[in-house]
Amino acid sequence: MFGKAKNKAENADITEITEIMPKAKKEKKPWDKEKKKKVRRRVIAGVLAVLVVTFFVRNSLVAKNAAPMVTIMAATVGDVEQILSTGGTVKSDETRTYFSPLAVEVGEVKVSIGDTVKKGDVILTFDEKALSEKKQEAEYKMASNEGGYESSVHKNNEYIADLSEANRNLSVLDQQIADNENLLDELNRKIEDKKAGWSYNGAALQATILEQEKKIADEKQRLEERHAWEAEQQIDSDDREKKDKDDAAKAQIAYDEDVLLNLQEQVQYNAYEEQNNKEIRDLQRQANDVEELIASYKEYRSEMKSQKATSESGVLDEGGRAKLEADTALEKLTNQESLDAIAKVENGLKADFAGVVTELEAVAGQPPVENGKLVTIESTEKVYVRLNVSKYDLEKIALGQKADIDIAGRTYEGTVSKIDGMATQNNSGAMVVGVDINIDNPDEAIFLGVEARVYVHMAKAESVVTIPLEVINSDREGDFVYVEKNGVVEKKRITVGISSDSVSEVKEGLSEGDNVIMANGMEFEEGMAVTAMPME
Repeated sequence: MFGKAKNKAENADITEITEIMPKAKKEKKPWDKEKKKKVRRRVIAGVLAVLVVTFFVRNSLVAKNAAPMVTIMAATVGDVEQILSTGGTVKSDETRTYFSPLAVEVGEVKVSIGDTVKKGDVILTFDEKALSEKKQEAEYKMASNEGGYESSVHKNNEYIADLSEANRNLSVLDQQIADNENLLDELNRKIEDKKAGWSYNGAALQATILEQEKKIADEKQRLEERHAWEAEQQIDSDDREKKDKDDAAKAQIAYDEDVLLNLQEQVQYNAYEEQNNKEIRDLQRQANDVEELIASYKEYRSEMKSQKATSESGVLDEGGRAKLEADTALEKLTNQESLDAIAKVENGLKADFAGVVTELEAVAGQPPVENGKLVTIESTEKVYVRLNVSKYDLEKIALGQKADIDIAGRTYEGTVSKIDGMATQNNSGAMVVGVDINIDNPDEAIFLGVEARVYVHMAKAESVVTIPLEVINSDREGDFVYVEKNGVVEKKRITVGISSDSVSEVKEGLSEGDNVIMANGMEFEEGMAVTAMPME
């Protein structure tokens, strides 16, 4: 092209010269300088034009044949660790509830709920005077028991009379209790049947409401569809047939909505009756009365049993004396236990381990019920984090796995100590399995009930081929990646192993140094030519 343009320019100049030369020959005059400059400028301009056209044509052809540029990253050998990051609640693994050894007035309560205590700290004290009186009472009982052996023999006749009365009454009481328990069962069955009937009615009404709501929705939809069709057909709004159809449809909808309202009122009535039905209330009152009667019979039976036991222990038959001796020894033992319990709390009730007070029922100045709950302490020396895992993480977690635990900015070591054998439903409706992470190195800074962040080290693979997660593709046949080899795209099937939050282990399909292509939204075909650019 350049050659042709140049020749054309030269030919133009030659033509001009041949036209001038005859004149010059004829006139016998040489070219002036301005003429020569003009010819020279025309030749140079023609040459430059040819060069510019040639440059743009050549670049266009090169651009059309250039391979697309892709970013590559070499597969590397390294370590991959799979860590489960989740939250849980700090709980105590050891709880101790202290009960009152005797009904003695509490003196001073030295703790409140939420207080931390150390092993040996005094939790509360008992009133010294009341404790002294209780101790004296136990000592008197012991002395009385020891001196009462002889007098018991003289009470033999009284015991016989009491035993006869107890046996008589117990037989009647047992029958009365059995009869009233049968009556109570019948009343409870009737109550449940009544409640079940109302509950069934409520469910049936709800189902009917749903059907009615769907019916109304369908009718409204059909009306809207007919209006749309009529508008499309440009039917006059004053058309008699159209108005009749509209009126009929609206009347039906209004009727069905009245039916729906009536059903909803029935549901409310049914719900009220389910809770406040007079017949159920009457049956419940009868059941309560029977329960009270049974309780009174049982209480009296307990008295009779106690009377019988006391009488039998006092009757001096063939083994009466031996039994009396045994009862005397037992009473002595009981009184001694009371004295031992008093001695144990004379200097106050003390904590058996370090922990937090989570329950407190003892009240200063008031006597607790004997064997009643006083205080509960949850240990801060034996603690764990309770967390829930999904079915996807369950197969990866195992007993003995180590964990890092973050509680209020402090880090602790942990170990998976328990995995529940049954799933439960969380607040979101998902099925989860409870897992306990034991805190191996607890300290005084741990707070029970707070949220903890847990990082469970589930699996680790060392010196394995790794690639970034974002380069892995999947289809029906499994996982694969695109690699660049000698400027050409290859598709390689891979088998992945464990993954961290950024990289994945490749068990099969890749080797160290393979150039994996970062797709960046591009689509590839195997055999496609590319220009590789290593990722910095």
